[in-house]
Amino acid sequence: MALRLTGPRGRVYLIVAGVIVVVLALFLVAPEFLNTVEARLYDLHFKLRDVQPVSDAVVIAAIDERSLAALGRWPWPRSRLGELIRVLSAGGAKVIAIDILLSEPEVSGELQATTHLADRFRSLGIATGPAVQRELDELARQADHDRQLAEAIKESGRVVLPIVFEIGPDRTGPPPEPAGTTFPSALSSFRHYDQRGLYPPPTARRATPPIPALVPAAQTLGHVTMLADRDGTTRWEAVVFEDQGHYYPSLAIQAVRLASGIEASRLTLDFGRELLVGSVAVPLDPRDRMLINYAGPGGAFRYVSAVDLLNGTVPSTVVRDRIVFVGATAAGTYDLRVTPTSPVMPGVEKHATVAANLLSGRFLRRPDWVELVELAGILILPLGLAWLLPRLRPVVSLGAVLVLWGALFAGVHLAFRAGLWLPVVYPTLALGLAFVGITVYRLLTEERQRLWTKRAFQQFVSPEVVERLMDNPAALQFGGEVRNLTVLFSDIRDFTGYTERHPPQEVVQMLQEYLTRMVDQVLGQQGTLDKFIGDGVMAIFGAPVPLPDHAERACRSALGMIEELKTLQARWKTEGREPFRIGIGINTGDMMVGNLGSEQLFDYTVAGDGVNIGARVESLNKEFETTTSIIISETTYLAARDVLDVRRLGEATVKGKSRPIVVYELRGLRETAARELVPASLTTEPVRA
Repeated sequence: MALRLTGPRGRVYLIVAGVIVVVLALFLVAPEFLNTVEARLYDLHFKLRDVQPVSDAVVIAAIDERSLAALGRWPWPRSRLGELIRVLSAGGAKVIAIDILLSEPEVSGELQATTHLADRFRSLGIATGPAVQRELDELARQADHDRQLAEAIKESGRVVLPIVFEIGPDRTGPPPEPAGTTFPSALSSFRHYDQRGLYPPPTARRATPPIPALVPAAQTLGHVTMLADRDGTTRWEAVVFEDQGHYYPSLAIQAVRLASGIEASRLTLDFGRELLVGSVAVPLDPRDRMLINYAGPGGAFRYVSAVDLLNGTVPSTVVRDRIVFVGATAAGTYDLRVTPTSPVMPGVEKHATVAANLLSGRFLRRPDWVELVELAGILILPLGLAWLLPRLRPVVSLGAVLVLWGALFAGVHLAFRAGLWLPVVYPTLALGLAFVGITVYRLLTEERQRLWTKRAFQQFVSPEVVERLMDNPAALQFGGEVRNLTVLFSDIRDFTGYTERHPPQEVVQMLQEYLTRMVDQVLGQQGTLDKFIGDGVMAIFGAPVPLPDHAERACRSALGMIEELKTLQARWKTEGREPFRIGIGINTGDMMVGNLGSEQLFDYTVAGDGVNIGARVESLNKEFETTTSIIISETTYLAARDVLDVRRLGEATVKGKSRPIVVYELRGLRETAARELVPASLTTEPVRA
């Protein structure tokens, strides 16, 4: 079935189509501020998620405030770092990953003094014997902290040293010497190498490796370069850096590889898809980055103070068979990082988190097909609103949209807990713009029509009926349809003579009071006041909103009108006024109902033979003696005979009918039906012209 783009509903779909085009254009342009909003919502998932357990196979040896207070300010002599490595090695640490830059040689005062003394002896021509030379060499060895550190690293055989890269396309300086089994540039270590151009890893502009004395001693190198997003938050890990054909994995990946006994040749990079570390597949984005699954705020891992390790106050079981990351965490000494879970996190804990992700296999993924889901949300959500919102009131619409967005975000958050990052900004933008566009359009058009409907009908039908009509304006379209209804006519007996006997002001006052009470009875039974005919009242039951028991309601309304009149008559007598009498006639039958006015004048009314009979039945009050002054036709009696108490008056010939009709006096309700009628459950089916 073709979608009609005319009329209010069609224009709503046109508005939504425009919203979809705008959001798709923004999706293609990807403005930075929207990317930042998406990233902040991503961070929110971490805050809403509980703190996750971390692998106890990862420990952080922290150079913290206690260590500096006990052993002196930072930086320490590298010989002390060598002592720490020996302690960790003796404790059985599987891998020792150093997150301390060692790119410049350390020249101690002792080494400078020893070197200066040897040079001075030579310049003065003072001959030194073997014993003196050995003493000078020993002093130089003890003062050479870099050599002591290199010896500790070599003896350990399990140390990973850091290398730092600057990002950029222009390489300056020679590449660092590969240390041990680095990640070689060999085709056997790559999958889909021909796609490297589509998914290139970060390229180094400059490399800062450890000093040459340390590189050969290390088991391998791992980069510690952190890639922060534009807002300064570190959400990604560059699993490899490319530097002139050499691929250097990160410090954490190298640490896990060594701890797992995996050869470098078993590191396989599938560009833009995954990095295989043995049997562990690390999911990557098109820029060969891994999402870091932070466990929680800083301090999620076990921290061991370096001074406690050096003093031997920590049992060796704390580090045995574990990966130990060594880094500075004291204030002013470490690389402060902003993460999704904390504005303050030591960089060493970021490396520990990546290692824990690899060991546990708990990764966050954002696969390529996520963009298809994003596009589906941009299309489906606005179209869903185009179908839903025209059926709701504006306030309810706002609540519905908020509930819908809450369900969307809840679903995205559940996916995040399962390890999948689904974008939400562009679907949210499409949802919000569609809501605003549709709501503004409705306020300018449909709500204006609702107010017009309310003003047109609020004096003639009950508030409940008005609400149904505003929800279904189609019931008021120009034209009409034939429906089975009940019509009620009431008229004041000998009103012309009454007006001649009383002052106009008194007549008007009494008439106003009388008509108000009569209309209340009509509206109280969900009837519709059609019109006032001089001193008479014409009411419809069963339109514009269908009522299955319209005949019964008309009868109840008539009985209520007589009771109200009795109350008024009693009061008027006490006030010295002459009361008047009325007659009521009711008929049920097929009638034409609808907006039967002109293009210039709206007139919702009924017409047809059934209406004429109702008017004639009312006039029969002049011919038949009744106690209630209510006469109903046989069709009305048959429609509600289970609840009516009537007296058959006989047959009567009415004007315009060749055959007589049977009429009844309505005396009241049967005992089982004397209860007050509860308003019916109204339907809102449109009245078709």
